[in-house]
Amino acid sequence: MKKHNYFTILLVAILTMAGLTACNDDDEEGRKITGYKEYTLTVASVKLPGVLTSSGSNVLADVYAVKNEQSTDWEAHGSIGKFEYEEGYEYQIRISETSYLDYNMGDPAWTEYELLEVISKERKNSENLPPHFIPDWYFEQRCPYINPEFAYAIEADQKDEIENDLKTDATYKFGGLRCYIAFTGTRKWFLLDVDMHIVNQGFLISRGKEPTEFPESYKLLLPESKVSGYGEFNFVTGDDIEDSVMQYDVFIYAQNRTPAPQNVEIWLYKDLTAYYQNKYPEANVKAVVIRYMVKNL
Repeated sequence: MKKHNYFTILLVAILTMAGLTACNDDDEEGRKITGYKEYTLTVASVKLPGVLTSSGSNVLADVYAVKNEQSTDWEAHGSIGKFEYEEGYEYQIRISETSYLDYNMGDPAWTEYELLEVISKERKNSENLPPHFIPDWYFEQRCPYINPEFAYAIEADQKDEIENDLKTDATYKFGGLRCYIAFTGTRKWFLLDVDMHIVNQGFLISRGKEPTEFPESYKLLLPESKVSGYGEFNFVTGDDIEDSVMQYDVFIYAQNRTPAPQNVEIWLYKDLTAYYQNKYPEANVKAVVIRYMVKNL
């Protein structure tokens, strides 16, 4: 073996061993605690909608409203390990906050919270709570809204009164409010004023439908592109459809691509024929239908 070849092989071997040692050191190091502290929190009697950041994603969820020892303002807080929360009670609790670092993880730095002690538990309605912890940008960037500029079709002998009613009744434009829908996470809807303050909110309950279940009036105002699905949206303030404050039939177009649809269009329909037949019995109303489009999907 030539001398320079020997030293080349030796050098490669040394570098390889050094690399393996370094990798083993990193692997052995694993998870590290980078910070630890304990403190007391007041936890409100209800959870509120809020946005949490997890693994780089912003997730809409119901979160704790808390105040720490030095604050008078309520703030959003995510999960607290070992905390058995019961709505309707305001708590004083002591928790630990532990920060971790592990480069073997997909998200190498994170923080965990764990209950240490329940100091007090009092049945009461917590005061001065905000309506939510959702930033304005989340509504604008992540939540589609129902375009209040609806389309309509009328089949009647006297259309003018009905058309004027549709155009001037603020109810058909949600009273000047904007209705946002959070399809991901908690599937909630929100009515917001011009200052992005919540006026009303609730849950969206959806179910599938067959096109044969839809009234004939919808044929007067067909969707603007092909349809791939049908259903019903119920905007409820409670837990079931009985608490519905708005209900629409739904036409959906979704262009299927992998891994997820790239183009989705949703139209909301409402048949108002019976309503206007009762309101204007002399107009010989045969059909009245309105259609909204969900924007910024």
